[in-house]
Amino acid sequence: MFEDQERTEIEISAEGLRFTNEIKNLGADGIFQCNQCAKCAAACPLVLAGFPFFNKRVIQAILLGTKEKLLSDVSIWACQACNRCTQLCPRDVDPFEIILAVRRAAVQEYALPAMALEGIKSLYDFGHAVYLSEAGNPRKNLGLPEKPPSTLTNPESLQEVRAIMRKTVLINLGIIPMGDTV
Repeated sequence: MFEDQERTEIEISAEGLRFTNEIKNLGADGIFQCNQCAKCAAACPLVLAGFPFFNKRVIQAILLGTKEKLLSDVSIWACQACNRCTQLCPRDVDPFEIILAVRRAAVQEYALPAMALEGIKSLYDFGHAVYLSEAGNPRKNLGLPEKPPSTLTNPESLQEVRAIMRKTVLINLGIIPMGDTV
């Protein structure tokens, strides 16, 4: 199908190549496989929500070397990890892993927005990045236990989550440990 089409080569700037290699080394092994087909974007909730950087545009920004602009935007932290982008990618780029690699770069640069800090704190404190302390009543109204079968009802699992988080670079940021709220 693509054999008859004329190929356009895109030159990556030195800054773009440096940033792309940095992201690749942080776990985005397939980044050079991306041909910007946008199948990942067609299924991305960030597109529907209107975020400026979603999977395809994140990859494009990396290749263009717009590190500061990308890391200063909250879009990478808004990804809901639905993983549809990775499932639809015809070239095994794994766009979700690229989002995670950009998050790792942001952590190394201390470029964390307040919403990410709250999510990290909540993950450490409760085992859920999004935790609603008043969620018990709606669950109970639906006939469900007030607490879901997760770290909220399994203290050993919460300790495992905390132990894993203490082994990451997050510990260098002074965000965790954050106290004993559970």
